[in-house]
Amino acid sequence: MLITLPDYRRIYSTIHSLLVADAVDSHEANFLFSVYGAQILKRHYGIAAQPVVGFAAYHLGLQAKVLAFGESQGGRLESNDSQHHAWVEADGWLIDFMAPLFPVLVKRAGQDAKIEPWMMQKPIAKAKKSLTELQHQGDFFVLENDTLASQKMSELVTQKAHIQRGKLAVDWFVKAPKKMPSPLNVTYEGAQDAGKKKLVAYKSFLVSGAW
Repeated sequence: MLITLPDYRRIYSTIHSLLVADAVDSHEANFLFSVYGAQILKRHYGIAAQPVVGFAAYHLGLQAKVLAFGESQGGRLESNDSQHHAWVEADGWLIDFMAPLFPVLVKRAGQDAKIEPWMMQKPIAKAKKSLTELQHQGDFFVLENDTLASQKMSELVTQKAHIQRGKLAVDWFVKAPKKMPSPLNVTYEGAQDAGKKKLVAYKSFLVSGAW
C-alpha cells in the first residue's frame, strides 16, 4: 500500500469533518474528497498525487455487486458534469477517499445490501479493462476524462469556500498516531460569510478494512 489504513482513515475523517461542518452533502462531494486528499498527500507525505475525474466502477461484493459512476450512451461508457466520479492517482496507485461512504450510496440506489465502510486503495495496474471483467470483490474499472477534470477544477478555483476549506484541511491535518487538534476555530472568508466564526469538531470515522 502507498499509505496505511490509519493514514487513510485520518485523511478521510479530516475532509469529512470539514464537509459536515459546512453542511456540504459529502456523499456528492467526490471531487472535493479527491482534491483535498491529493493536497494532503503532497504536503504531509511528499507524494505527487493528482485528482482524477471520469467514469468509475467498483465491485463491492456479491450483495451490492457493481457500484458505477457515469453512464452508458450508445454502448459507450461516458462521464459528464452530472454523472462522474473522482479519485486520486499517485505513484501508480488509485486512492478513493470517498469509499467509506459507499454504503450510503448503495442504500440511496435502493439496494438492500450490507456494505462495509472500507478503504479503496489499489495498484492502477490491476484495473480491469472493461465492466464485464468486474467479477470479484475489489475489482475496479476507471476511464479518465481529462476535459471534465479541467472543467471541474476551473469551477472549484472560482469558489472561495472550497478553496478555504481545502487550505483548512491541509493545515489542520496531522499524521496518526498524533492526536488531531479539535475543535478547529474557523473564521470564514468571502462576501457571504466574511468574518463568520465556527468551531469544527474532528470526528474519526471507522474504516476497518479495505476493498
